[in-house]
Amino acid sequence: MKSPQDWLPVRPFLIVLTLLSIPAARVVPADPLPNPCPRAYHVGEAVKRWEFQVGTEGWRAQNQSSLDVVNGVLVIHSTGGDPYLSATLPLQGSQFAVRLRMRSETGGNGQIFWSSNKHPGSDARRQASFELHHDGQWHEYTVPLEIDGDLTALRLDPGTAEGKIEVDWIAVHRGGWHPLEITRLKPLDGRLDIWVRNHSERPLQATVNGVACDLAASAETQVTLDIVGDAALLSQRIRVESPGLTPIERRFWTYAPEAAIDAIEKQVGDLTIHAARDGSVLRIERGGQQVAALAPLAQLAGALPSLKPRDATAWPLVFEGDGVRVTLGSESGNLLTVAIDSQSSVEGPVVRTFGGLEQGLLAGVEYLGRGEHSSSRLDIETAEHLRVEPDPMHLTMPLMAFVTDRASVAMVWDDTSLQPTFAAPDFVDYAPGHRMSLKGKSISAVLRVADGWPDGGRLEEVILWAVQHRGGLPPLPELPRSFEEQMQLSLAAYHGLILDSENGGWFHAVVPGARRMPDRGAPLGDCASAIYRITGQMPTVDRLQLGGAHVRNSTSFFVSGRAEQWLRIVDGQAESLRRGQQPDGSYRYDGEYRRGHFENTASGICARPAYILLEHAYFTGNQESLAAGLKALQYIQRFRTPRGAQTWEVPLHTPDILASAHLVWAYVRAYELTGDAQHLEHARRWALTGLPFVYQWSNWPIMAYASIAVYGATNWQAPNWIGLPVQWCGTVYAYALLLLAPHDKTLDWRQLAEGILICGEQMQYPDGPSKGCLPDVFQLPTQRRLPADINPGALVSLRLQIAGLPEDLSVGVDEKHRVVSPYPVALEGGMARISARKGLRYQVLIDGTRIVDVESQGEDVISIDAP
Repeated sequence: MKSPQDWLPVRPFLIVLTLLSIPAARVVPADPLPNPCPRAYHVGEAVKRWEFQVGTEGWRAQNQSSLDVVNGVLVIHSTGGDPYLSATLPLQGSQFAVRLRMRSETGGNGQIFWSSNKHPGSDARRQASFELHHDGQWHEYTVPLEIDGDLTALRLDPGTAEGKIEVDWIAVHRGGWHPLEITRLKPLDGRLDIWVRNHSERPLQATVNGVACDLAASAETQVTLDIVGDAALLSQRIRVESPGLTPIERRFWTYAPEAAIDAIEKQVGDLTIHAARDGSVLRIERGGQQVAALAPLAQLAGALPSLKPRDATAWPLVFEGDGVRVTLGSESGNLLTVAIDSQSSVEGPVVRTFGGLEQGLLAGVEYLGRGEHSSSRLDIETAEHLRVEPDPMHLTMPLMAFVTDRASVAMVWDDTSLQPTFAAPDFVDYAPGHRMSLKGKSISAVLRVADGWPDGGRLEEVILWAVQHRGGLPPLPELPRSFEEQMQLSLAAYHGLILDSENGGWFHAVVPGARRMPDRGAPLGDCASAIYRITGQMPTVDRLQLGGAHVRNSTSFFVSGRAEQWLRIVDGQAESLRRGQQPDGSYRYDGEYRRGHFENTASGICARPAYILLEHAYFTGNQESLAAGLKALQYIQRFRTPRGAQTWEVPLHTPDILASAHLVWAYVRAYELTGDAQHLEHARRWALTGLPFVYQWSNWPIMAYASIAVYGATNWQAPNWIGLPVQWCGTVYAYALLLLAPHDKTLDWRQLAEGILICGEQMQYPDGPSKGCLPDVFQLPTQRRLPADINPGALVSLRLQIAGLPEDLSVGVDEKHRVVSPYPVALEGGMARISARKGLRYQVLIDGTRIVDVESQGEDVISIDAP
């Protein structure tokens, strides 16, 4: 029996209509649409190979590593975060491919550095990075190198973490990029424009689908062909051949939304479904307008299976043929179900959403705003920017969606091993609309089709629906230890690396044996507060500085007689932010990470000042800070995407959970200060934007509720943070959710916050020099913790909050007064009632100006009207 690709002919193209050569130096957009089929790389003859049958064969450990050879395998023992080894290698030529077979259980990407007769030594500008798998399994890697001069030496950096790496063999081959590349396509009105780039420095003769053409040197040539056939959906193939070169091909689909189909019509909610009787296409209309299509319903290696309806009058509607069964059904409302079972791997449904893009989401990987395209280089400039088919492990939840000016279309599924595809706009087929699909042998998905942007459709409602449709938030992870054990583990971090007087003071974070993070010197207020809350004793310090943890805790100032210092610091901070605010309420950023973004501001840039100003107003009652904070929130209403909150290393354009966290925090404080319910609605909306950064499934012991910081890379290059949890960012989001939880029941925000907290507690170092610290990075496949190692202040604050215990400063408010205390305070009849600890000395702040010293009687009553 023949497979479908054997008997279904590929539609040919006829007659070259136009040939147009475009100079290589043409002006292109700053962030052009990506090529989903990038230029092929040719690996030629091997010119050097190391089998490690007799020792290391010239490879030498150079930094933070040692080498052994065991049974013909080179064993690298990494002792730090920057291990590398090198070998001399005199070879003439400029293009090589380094191939190697390795297995690792460490962390980080690999790098190959090269030296030449023109450029001796190592330099970050002369290296190629490659993604390493740290699952303990053997993997082969190919790393292209382009050398300036003749090659003289290689350096291998096998990751960025301690542990063991094994190398079976290393080989150097002649290599090079294929000189020809199909760069883009444009089907229109029965014709197809094809652009073929000749990267070589000499003209080449070629054929495109058998038709001869000349390809100018170092230029792009446009070829226009006729499309044969008038069906709504056609499988296409482009084949470019040139004498002496390997042919290159591109397969894709053309889809004509207006072409006639012989259809079976069904009604699902307010959706009208038109399913082609041959099982090729399903069109979805809403309000008389085609808003989406499944085209194809299923495809096998670029060919349509021959499907027939089992019973055209039945619902669910079942198509069968060629070892493929497709079942179309529905749930309540506008929910369409698609189930595909196939004897071989299949892609489907290929969902095409029509209209101008307003928002887009591939949870964990892409978060798009109006008119943006996926796989952008604005967040990642390396080859990893191409996210058409991301690693399924990188998805935080099985959800992808498009919101356009016609409709919002979302797809969810349960099997997290399925391969998703995502392209906005559709630069895979260059068909109308935006494309998403799944790949596998057994696919079950649910599609939600609802209002578009002009009618109130927003991505946040799609996210909420997806969580609820999947049964709500995942169960909480197992607690790694008891409350008391947790507190003692965190205390060990402070008594270990964080409070290291022998090395110069207190630290926000450390890299054991390497470097200290900022804030060294004066004792950190947040750290002192955490110690006080755990032990009941204020550390003996001669001074304090504000900050130190990712969640602020100023208790230490009020139990050590330093409330006046605290007030002076926060008043000055707020005044500085008010001065820096633009007349329209915004804040601007024009630093190095502004490059590529369409404006010099973003939600995250404005959110942090807004929440700090409103925190100041919340604690002190300062009306100038309240007005400035509310003005900032008014400006922030123009934003849709959480982004731009970590511009110390990440591009302004990059989606960011910290932006979500600060926006929730700011809007909750605005609601508490004003009572305006609109602020609460905005807080709810921004809380929903943070959900796609949090893992809501798991196949590893520590994974559920792990938090992705950003959908991008440091300095546009590395590390790429997609799929790489940075839990401290999640803890800030969790703290903001606990502020929201008493006011909003849209979702169990407390459970979400506690899940993030427990995951962070699971990630803490249980022992060793960093005992009790929270690692900056946690690798899921290897379950490894990677420095910098951060003080656990945020975890302590969250755990105390969840337990209902005093954590930060408490605020009591009545119609006339505002009182700040390190212990719970309530105002009644002109008196502040505070539940503290008998014999404790502390201070309270009244109305942002007056500080009162208190020696506690256990239950303290303070007159707030007295001078």
